[in-house]
Amino acid sequence: MKTLIKNVQVYIVEANKYLQIDDPNENDLRQAWPEISARYPDYERWLCLHNTELSQSMLDELNAVLGDDCIELRLYPDTFICEETPNIEIITEATFPEFAAYHDSRDHDIHWTGERIGRDLSMWKIFCLRSADGKISDYILMSLRNPQTSEFYCIDTPSVDICKKLISVAAKFAFDSGRTNVLFQATVIEDDMLRDAALDVGFVVKGFYKGYEI
Repeated sequence: MKTLIKNVQVYIVEANKYLQIDDPNENDLRQAWPEISARYPDYERWLCLHNTELSQSMLDELNAVLGDDCIELRLYPDTFICEETPNIEIITEATFPEFAAYHDSRDHDIHWTGERIGRDLSMWKIFCLRSADGKISDYILMSLRNPQTSEFYCIDTPSVDICKKLISVAAKFAFDSGRTNVLFQATVIEDDMLRDAALDVGFVVKGFYKGYEI
């Protein structure tokens, strides 16, 4: 749900008590912040900046803590180089509990836990590979909440080749479902392999993204 508070667009997920503000005007945010913080005191609140900056004094006022420092990559249909994708499985409602347990064991420190993802599976598409013993071994988690842009929230694999295959099948699904681009925000320090795999299938660097918990 989106709501406007004194010229600041705020995205709210009530079920998760989650609040997100994207690329606000600094003066508007300064005026709106007292009302936002009073209205949503117990929410997890994030300020998301895509190729924009706020002054350090504004960040200090918000007690903003840098949580994500990423390179923003985007993929478009005319830049997409699709890899062959055999044996990749789509997670269903029936197999989601297995995925959620695996996801939480691997990525237990992110906001989107298995329980939160499972509250509305229509917001997500999840593709995975299985090991020889039939267990989930690699996966990609993609958000579908934006009708124009799909976003990769998590890619979990140690292999660049498997990474390219997971990206390919997810991106193909996004474009086939009418999205015009795919977003991937690769962590500056940690995601060299993921970033290189994304570039290999046609992603282009569009700038940076910084996420602050406030």
